[in-house]
Amino acid sequence: MSLSENLQNLRKIKKMSQEELAEQLNVSRQAVSKWESGNGYPETEKIISICEIFDCSMDQLVKGKISSDIKSEKSNYDLIMTKAAKGISLGVAAILLGVSIMLTILGFTSSEQSVLIGVIAVLIGVVCAIPLFITHGTKIENFKKKNPKIANIYSEDEVEQGNSKYTKYLAIGISTILLGVVIMMLLLGLKIENTFPVATLMYFVTIGVFVITYSGMMKDKFDIEKYNNENTEEYKKVDNKIGRICGVIMLTATIIFLVLGFVLKIWYINWIVYPIGGILCGIIATIFKKENIK
Repeated sequence: MSLSENLQNLRKIKKMSQEELAEQLNVSRQAVSKWESGNGYPETEKIISICEIFDCSMDQLVKGKISSDIKSEKSNYDLIMTKAAKGISLGVAAILLGVSIMLTILGFTSSEQSVLIGVIAVLIGVVCAIPLFITHGTKIENFKKKNPKIANIYSEDEVEQGNSKYTKYLAIGISTILLGVVIMMLLLGLKIENTFPVATLMYFVTIGVFVITYSGMMKDKFDIEKYNNENTEEYKKVDNKIGRICGVIMLTATIIFLVLGFVLKIWYINWIVYPIGGILCGIIATIFKKENIK
């Protein structure tokens, strides 16, 4: 799609007339008309100004595809991202729930049969999570391939409301986890020395992490600038590298989890390798993106 078509569509999205755009750019209406008909081309300075007015990148304006059907584009994007936030959050919660159930079972008895049932519970959580991760991840990738750049489809009020909800849900998620810590400490104070205290904490962590993950993904949904940046080749290369490293970290964490459990019989504490792995992935992602994406 050419600049002329994109400029027309951006005006329609913003419900702006040629006269209004011309006034903001300090040019004549005829100049804007020529640009939109393809009989003229704006100077670089004016292109930069147009990008600022319509909150889009130069690549998006000149080389991208900006649809005038903003309602349809917004509906598709919003639906995919909202479903992905729910699905991926449920996947994360399923894995944590499996660990919680395993710790609860081990609280009754640490026999080999109980250990086996506990491990099966964890694996069931993983099995439930993987299809959710793959399905929603694929849908997002397919949408990004078809729409590598999109216009700012949300109003300032919608973005503000989204950020406000994120703050509220983030507070709820963190408070839930802290409540779990308090209850675990109370149980330990009652001299309960089996895995029940940790299992109780993990149930609260499961709920808290679900809320935090969901709210974080919903916040990212409103960040169109981030979405557009993530579709650059530079970002994709860095993201793929991070994905490979984190995959190795979490696979290693799983091996350590099983070895510590079956060999050293410390099922009550070996679950800690997963949050440690997650933290390492977060640190690596932050460092790589800061160093490689300017």
